[in-house]
Amino acid sequence: MDKITEEKIAAAAKSFANGATLKEVRGITNDELEAVYSLGFGYYTTGKFEEAQKLFEFLVLFDHLSTKYWFALGAVQQAQKDYQKAIASYGYSSFLDLENPKPQLHAAECYLALGDKGNAASAIMALEHYCPANTDLGREYRAKAAELRKAIGEEEFKVEGE
Repeated sequence: MDKITEEKIAAAAKSFANGATLKEVRGITNDELEAVYSLGFGYYTTGKFEEAQKLFEFLVLFDHLSTKYWFALGAVQQAQKDYQKAIASYGYSSFLDLENPKPQLHAAECYLALGDKGNAASAIMALEHYCPANTDLGREYRAKAAELRKAIGEEEFKVEGE
């Protein structure tokens, strides 16, 4: 390995250790990533899920701290009925923004599609716990969560020891 490559690797490793994303290390702009996202979203909305998934995977690789990109990846995985992967993507999206109810609701839908009412209930409870009730988005998603709650059945929402 030549010295330039070793220096570049060392610099990249230091950048990652300090919290940089691959986008920052490679000098890719937000506008460039947004152009890729727009293309992926276009594929997604026209049912070209495999193409969309490749682009969303690219986006989360280059900016692993974007809740939007993780959510988009989860959505395309859910559309393809790859529920386990969608749950993981939604989980990461939710981890990055706990107050955003969208990934939690869609994770609950995926759990239900897998027949896992217990984890669906957990996702709904997380949504209800973290999602602000005083915003339009919060009210909208809490109403959707209430509908899912009915579909699941209240028994699944009982916590051990209660």
